[in-house]
Amino acid sequence: MEWLISAGPLMFTLLVCSVLSLAVIIERAINLRRDKILRPEIIQTIESIRSQEDIPFAISKCEVISGPFSNLVRRILMNTHLPREEKLFEIQAAGRQEMKALEKRLWILELIYVVAPLLGLLGTVLGLENIFGVISELGLGHAKAFSGGLAVAIRNTAVGLFVAIPSIIAYSYFDKKVDAFALEMEEYAFHIINKLYQSENTGRK
Repeated sequence: MEWLISAGPLMFTLLVCSVLSLAVIIERAINLRRDKILRPEIIQTIESIRSQEDIPFAISKCEVISGPFSNLVRRILMNTHLPREEKLFEIQAAGRQEMKALEKRLWILELIYVVAPLLGLLGTVLGLENIFGVISELGLGHAKAFSGGLAVAIRNTAVGLFVAIPSIIAYSYFDKKVDAFALEMEEYAFHIINKLYQSENTGRK
């Protein structure tokens, strides 16, 4: 703590950023697991749909199991009287809405990995300002007098990077994971559409 406190007031802001980043990483790691997003119960429900008579049960199943995937499936299964093209537009709108739920709190990691290095740089500038102030008063012959300012400058830069690097790695990882989930959800959505409008396709043939 003495090492951190001696690095100046910006160190407290960096500590807050590090705690917040860690909390978001843990929360997203828990809630962005595949079995939490693409719930096996919902996938089984999709596969069990054979006709229009199965839709009410599937909707009730989606209402019991909450989540972006079940919300999307429920939206698909409702208003099945709509034409296929209109239904596709509805699914696209619902998909964008559920993507926001998957991306929840990722903006915090994005903000931290941008801000943390800047805070470290600002701490470095303040430390250098202290060094030059000491030099102007005592001259270059008193190395110990301005070594504290140099330590503060280096410390802030190091901690800023220490906070930013894990944040950007975590953000990139979770962002790609969300994209992968979105692609799978889209595949299941088209699978349901093909089931619901199978008779329509057969009639056209």
